[in-house]
Amino acid sequence: MTPAGSEDPAVRRAAWEALSDLYLDTDVDALRPSVAHRLAALPLTAAELEHILLSEVHPVLRANLRVAAGLWTAFDPDWLATAIQRHRARPRWRRLFDPFLRREAQRQWRLLAPMIQAARP
Repeated sequence: MTPAGSEDPAVRRAAWEALSDLYLDTDVDALRPSVAHRLAALPLTAAELEHILLSEVHPVLRANLRVAAGLWTAFDPDWLATAIQRHRARPRWRRLFDPFLRREAQRQWRLLAPMIQAARP
């Protein structure tokens, strides 16, 4: 059984939008506390948030980490939701896997998870 918020489209979209800030071409260290507070307010477990980061947001936005001058303001929320939903609809075997950039997402999660836990009541 999954928690009530895990498949709520509005909750999931809020998580996508918050986590997308980790893929901006800017000082992510400065953004991380805000991301943590936004995520802590959502009715999602830490495991669900980690899954959303690694399996939904990361595969769609990892290319922004590769370009010299990536997007640095914000991802369009409608584009982001459409791209992630399209990615989720693919069979698992068709999803790209990039171990180097996935390590960066895992590093971001290790830094973010304690901040989320501290921000929750």
